[in-house]
Amino acid sequence: MSDSKTLLTAVASLAASAVLFRSITNEFVPNEVLEYFHSGLQNLSRKLSTRLTVIIEEFQGMSRNQVFEAADAYLTTKATLSAQRVKASKSENDKNLSFGVDRDEEVNDEFEGVEIRWKYICKQAESIRNKHRDMNSSLRSEIRYYELCFPKKHKEKIFSSYFQYVLERAKDIKQENEAVKLYKLLLESSWYQTWSPHDFQDSCN
Repeated sequence: MSDSKTLLTAVASLAASAVLFRSITNEFVPNEVLEYFHSGLQNLSRKLSTRLTVIIEEFQGMSRNQVFEAADAYLTTKATLSAQRVKASKSENDKNLSFGVDRDEEVNDEFEGVEIRWKYICKQAESIRNKHRDMNSSLRSEIRYYELCFPKKHKEKIFSSYFQYVLERAKDIKQENEAVKLYKLLLESSWYQTWSPHDFQDSCN
């Protein structure tokens, strides 16, 4: 029991000292010095880190980033495997549910023995004045991007092979989805329902 009291006293003393030190620092040390010191610590932390993070933004200038679109399609096949939160959707014409990565959610992947972590980030953008409408109106939008994190030592493999794999896999997924949609349209069309092989043979004769 005495050991627990001693531990609690020591923790409380350390906490009080930290608060006092922070108060003195904020009062006597200029903000510029604190920001410089904080920036230096961040740079040192990044240099010592063994992992590299790649940012994949939704837009590249005024056009959509093809790598972002590829990641969007590719991660639909991975979302339900490792993410804790996923988005489920289904349109009226779809037979099955489709799943996607929810905001601020992480998805784990593996490529040739390299562990890779994806994270989907959504941030509220600042209000943008819409000059074509009333001056009091504003547009609000989200800034969306993916963070791709992996060990630095595998940078060459990720850049040269993994990104290409994601792009090709996403292309296959999109083509499969388009083929399914086309097949459904054919099944639902009146032309397919009334068409028969005899019609085709008669038209050829």
